[in-house]
Formats: sequence, C-alpha cells, structure tokens
Amino acid sequence: GQLTMSRMTRNFEKEFAKFFRCTDAVMVNSGSSANLLMIALLKLKYKKGGNIIVPAVSWSTTFFPLQQYGFKLNFVDVDRETLNIDPYEIEKAINKDTCAIFAVNLLGNSCNYKALHHICNEHKLYLIEDNCESLGAKTDTGEYCGTFGLMGSFSFFFSHHLQTMEGGMIACHDSDDANYLR
Repeated sequence: GQLTMSRMTRNFEKEFAKFFRCTDAVMVNSGSSANLLMIALLKLKYKKGGNIIVPAVSWSTTFFPLQQYGFKLNFVDVDRETLNIDPYEIEKAINKDTCAIFAVNLLGNSCNYKALHHICNEHKLYLIEDNCESLGAKTDTGEYCGTFGLMGSFSFFFSHHLQTMEGGMIACHDSDDANYLR
C-alpha cells in the first residue's frame, strides 16, 4: 500500500484541522520538520530577517531552524511555575529588529497567550508555536495550544501523546500558508 501522503494522510489533516478549529493542517515527517517549515515560511513569505524571541528552555529543534534561516535568537527566561516563556521578560527583550515570538508549550503547560497576544499586537510581531509536547492542552483563552499563533507545530513521535511512529503537523489559519508549506 501507499505509506506517505496518501488519502489517509489527507483525511487525517482534515480531521486534525476540524478538531483543533484551524483553517488547515499540513502533515510532515516530524515535529522538527514542522518547526523548520514554519520558520522557512516566516522567512520567505512574511519577514526577511531580524530576531525572534525564544524561551531559554526548549529543544534544539526549536532553535536550529532560526539559525538555519538567518534569524537571530533572542533568548528570554521562563516562568518558574510553568517553565514557559515569561511575558515580562519578552517585553524587556523586544527591540527594533524583533519580528516574532516563538512560544513553546512545555510539558503540557500553556503559555500565557492573553499576554502574548497583547504583546504581539502592540509591537506588530508574529507569534508561532512549538506545541510538539502539548497536544490537546488549552490556552488561558480556551483555545487549543498550537492554534493561537500564525502557525503551530505538533509532533507524533513515539514518546508523545498521539503517535504515528514518526510524523508531525503544522496547524495554519491561512489556506495560502498551508499550500505554501505543502
């Protein structure tokens, strides 16, 4: 049978998008590749460079794509209670070159999206999410983590909540972005 990008994959993308209430979802081979493709899209379609604010606690697969596409990493500390990026520290780190915040929902904990949404609107920043380890978690606004920003990554690696042995997904709010990612 067909193992990749089959009818079953398309059905999974549609069901995933419907369940998580996003416009579209794009299946990829891993959460790491999902992060890489999100940063590629950010670089090629939305912003030509600058720095991206990231939490000091995360994985190399969150950080490496930024370096690969020429963004500067702007590390900020995390909240001691959730281990997620601290909005107060974000405010202090924003400068004229900041173009985005890459939030990571760590250990099933939601970032403070009410604060992140306010910061992004105030400073005209893009918000992208690494939600590879928090499938099904909800934000403080009741939305699913990984669907609050421009795009969000999910992982279906063997050790995560839902497994496809390997695999990942990108949740999008724009069909053009999903087509671009494909």
